Amino acid sequence: MGNRVTIKDVAREANVSIKTVSNVLNDTGSMRPDTRRRVEEVMRKLGYTVNISARAMRSGGTKLIGLNIFDFSQPFVPFFTDKVIEYAKERHYGVVINTYGSDGEGLVASVDEFYRLGTEGWILFVMSPLADEGAVLEQPYPIVTTGDHLAYGKSDWITMPNIESISTVVGRFLDEGAQTVALMGVLPELVDEAVLRRQTEGTQALRAQGYVKAFEERGLSVNWRYVIPAESMNQREGMRVTKAMLDKLPCPDVVVCLNDAIALGAIHELQRCGLHVPDDVQVVGFDNVPEAEYSVPALTTIDPHIDDYAKHAVDMLIDRIEGYSGPARTYTTDFTLVERASTRLAH
Repeated sequence: MGNRVTIKDVAREANVSIKTVSNVLNDTGSMRPDTRRRVEEVMRKLGYTVNISARAMRSGGTKLIGLNIFDFSQPFVPFFTDKVIEYAKERHYGVVINTYGSDGEGLVASVDEFYRLGTEGWILFVMSPLADEGAVLEQPYPIVTTGDHLAYGKSDWITMPNIESISTVVGRFLDEGAQTVALMGVLPELVDEAVLRRQTEGTQALRAQGYVKAFEERGLSVNWRYVIPAESMNQREGMRVTKAMLDKLPCPDVVVCLNDAIALGAIHELQRCGLHVPDDVQVVGFDNVPEAEYSVPALTTIDPHIDDYAKHAVDMLIDRIEGYSGPARTYTTDFTLVERASTRLAH
């Protein structure tokens, strides 16, 4: 981790006074634009962050950690964010929330601006593969990575049992006699067996691999027409791809969705088309967000224990902030199938 960069270090490197650096941090005082730019560039170069502990001793303010998340378009995000805030509060930390965009491209640019926010460390929810073997994770402040993309041993990493959970649930439907089990919500490029098998990371890829694994373990072939692609992972897209599926294929016995948002949209569209859930078609989601319990019918879903996911992210980050300097750790949550009215599995 190295020693914390101080305001004196920034002033020395930028060849300005400590007062000038303070003015840049607080957006006060007057100075030449090129001086401000030089100080900001040095802050980024050195990875300067505000020493919240020192500030707290002076002002009675709270300690802060950051959560960098893609956006709030999926119900998973506010659920996860709320849990991060809850567990941070138990450790007497506040949380700064930043969003970087659903395409994942804004993550690196957002990390470059963290020095302005006065946090002591960050939880990053990573939506796309990290370039240069995770170089962005090499910062002078603690980082914990969440999501299903590799951290390359450069930060603590919290992930979910994506392959095992989907494989177990799909296998259960196959064992109970389902003839057609659709998988809904994969990236379009993954509807290609050779491409899918090459993947080593990513939520949709790993969950799709779990689907294929369930068939292979039973000596069955995957009907790739029922691997349904989606451009995004929200309810509106769930409705759209369900309609597209029904327009070209017979309704499957089961639709396993890669998140609850897709599943909720699928249920809405299936019922709009006159199909009864679960008598005509069973539907399963993934995440166990609060909305799943109150859909009509209530959604059966894979619960990846988001409470535990958030708690480990917060605890690992605060451990680092408070002095733990051991090697990078990886934690994978467990899962539970929460059975509700959208399925009719035997017990």
